[in-house]
Amino acid sequence: MNKKRVLVVDDGATNRSFIKTYLLLQGLEVDTAEDGLDGLQKAQASNYDLVFSDIEMPNMNGVEFLREIKNLPAYRNVPVVILSSLTDQAIKDEMRQLGAIFYMEKPFSNEKMQEALKVAGVIPA
Repeated sequence: MNKKRVLVVDDGATNRSFIKTYLLLQGLEVDTAEDGLDGLQKAQASNYDLVFSDIEMPNMNGVEFLREIKNLPAYRNVPVVILSSLTDQAIKDEMRQLGAIFYMEKPFSNEKMQEALKVAGVIPA
């Protein structure tokens, strides 16, 4: 069985490291990107089964990144989990309208990560 591949897009090195370590411990294959532009380039060059993305990033923010990745035919049905310290309901609604399946507020816990992976269908519910 092939390992599920995950792309983690976050400008925070600590967040990227935590998420990558957590996902690796779940038996997933993980690539990381430092901003939306880097993430979009990696998404275009490879196929991922799940994408995690921050919102507030340089070069291309998470809103632009989500909009762009969902315009790629290969990613129309790929689940995207948003990670953010933004708690405003309007931004949560906007991200869902753009195609995000789960919105996780920072700081996040192992339980929230598990929930996101279950909603995304990469681990059994």
